[in-house]
Amino acid sequence: MKYFSVAEAEALLPEIEKIFEAILELAAKAEAKAEAVRRLSQDESRNIPELAIEKSQLQFLANGMNEWFQKIADMGAQPKGLDPALVDFPHRLGGHDVVLCWKLGEKKITHYHGAEEGFSGRKALPKNQRSAS
Repeated sequence: MKYFSVAEAEALLPEIEKIFEAILELAAKAEAKAEAVRRLSQDESRNIPELAIEKSQLQFLANGMNEWFQKIADMGAQPKGLDPALVDFPHRLGGHDVVLCWKLGEKKITHYHGAEEGFSGRKALPKNQRSAS
């Protein structure tokens, strides 16, 4: 496992933001497809071919989202969700394994949490660990 310094993690943020833009675009399309699948599934006349096409397109969009998430994982980071869009970066702090915690929209990494804790357990990084502004 790669451990990131704050600077190394922050250097990846512009690329990760672009990845999330792509994921969020696919997610919006997937939500529309999911609604079409729900609507067609409830339709009494059940247009089976159309439903199959919509389900196939929904799966294609889901696969595309997974490929984008994999790009984040390939960097050594850990995508944690989409709503909110979160990424963790393995880090060593005071001899302990923690993760640097980043949320889409944040321009710097200023928080961390224990490897087993979630976003709700995040704490401010000590000032000497933060990157220069």
